[in-house]
Amino acid sequence: HRLKLVPDSCTTPYSVEMALKKYIPEARVAASHYHLLLHGRYTCTARNPKCQTCGLQTVCKEFAKRKG
Repeated sequence: HRLKLVPDSCTTPYSVEMALKKYIPEARVAASHYHLLLHGRYTCTARNPKCQTCGLQTVCKEFAKRKG
């Protein structure tokens, strides 16, 4: 949700998956899941996101909001 890849109305893992599948080719779904999971685990963490070192700053609306 922080990256705004899915709308706020997606509140369950299943609804997030369905929303993302609209934009990710079927052949890339598994790899994309893995990459998003690792991004959330190590970079975009819930308590202390590492925004300054994130490679997705240019597309992250949360980064833009925090930046000022």
